[in-house]
Amino acid sequence: MDRIRLARAADAPGIAALQAESWRATYRGFLPDAYLDREVFEDRTAAWSRRFGERHEDPVLTLIAEDDGAIVGFAHSYIDDHREWGTLLDNLHVRPDRKRCGIGTWLMAETAARLQERGCNSGLYLWVVEWNVRAQRFYEALGGCAAERALADDDHGGTVPTVRYVWPQAGALAGRLPTA
Repeated sequence: MDRIRLARAADAPGIAALQAESWRATYRGFLPDAYLDREVFEDRTAAWSRRFGERHEDPVLTLIAEDDGAIVGFAHSYIDDHREWGTLLDNLHVRPDRKRCGIGTWLMAETAARLQERGCNSGLYLWVVEWNVRAQRFYEALGGCAAERALADDDHGGTVPTVRYVWPQAGALAGRLPTA
């Protein structure tokens, strides 16, 4: 991986494609096959185009991991989203063929470092679907703690059990940045 940088509006199609690919690989059996096979790319493209086109009351931070100019991962956060938990890491995706290469760790560490640079000393949290044990292990290896369970709407007429993972001090993740 070459670098991590701030995302721009022009990155929306690449982010959408990566998220669609990630969802196809991860959420098969959870989300409807028809959606994953036919609609997910168009849906994610529309969602990311809206996200980059909207003015946000609360600040957001979207980081891109690149390798030879190609997007291989991204992290999208809502800064200081929650009074108690801090910043919401709403999306963390790595291209399926690049998982277990340190990209997710680097994106989380860089997110924490950039939050510190902005003077954000609150926590960091995210939600993960309960059945995604692989993701839970990843977050636990990075020091995240399961804080609570809840049901979330799945946008397809159902609900799914989720787990909130928290890092009370996001700065602890910043120490995981690779050194040059």
